[in-house]
Amino acid sequence: MRDFRDAKAMAHSLREALKAKSVSLTHSESLELVARTLGLPDWNHLAARIESSLPPLMPTGATNSVTAGIPIVPMRDLVVFPQMVAPIFVGREKTRRAIERALATDRRSSG
Repeated sequence: MRDFRDAKAMAHSLREALKAKSVSLTHSESLELVARTLGLPDWNHLAARIESSLPPLMPTGATNSVTAGIPIVPMRDLVVFPQMVAPIFVGREKTRRAIERALATDRRSSG
């Protein structure tokens, strides 16, 4: 059974089914029809319901149990694999200080 989280797929299916019968709908029209079929006044209400059903994204600066206490350094043009050794070129003073602090302590210091 489909529910409101499948709204875009439902709208696409509706458009394709009606197209086969020579009935033309725009994408937004099909989204509005699906929203009304699900008992909501319009697509904006349905989109809000879909958004609220998704798990929240972690805000910038937040940590979870997996990354708590582990410093994370963004890398450009490099994919690091376990046990791999690679040079790190640091441009920001703040990042340099964080790396120096980590090396001077337990090698896991964040900042």
